[in-house]
Amino acid sequence: MDTQLTISIGTMLAGCTFFYAWHKDSKETTKQIQKLETEVEQLKEHKQDIRDLKQEISELKDDMNSIRQTLARVDTNISHLMNN
Repeated sequence: MDTQLTISIGTMLAGCTFFYAWHKDSKETTKQIQKLETEVEQLKEHKQDIRDLKQEISELKDDMNSIRQTLARVDTNISHLMNN
């Protein structure tokens, strides 16, 4: 009877230890998942910021090309005026 009692107590302790280890790992895994989800959201925001920046740069390039064309016309008109 003592052997069975010892085995039963040992089984219960092993079960409790297993549950504790599983619970601890589960909490750590949950924390890691939350951290990764936060990082993914931050990366999505950075990606959108980069897209917005690319759009602004593209618009600036278009504006600069328009200014260059205008300056070229002004230069041509001044050259024509100087030759006359």
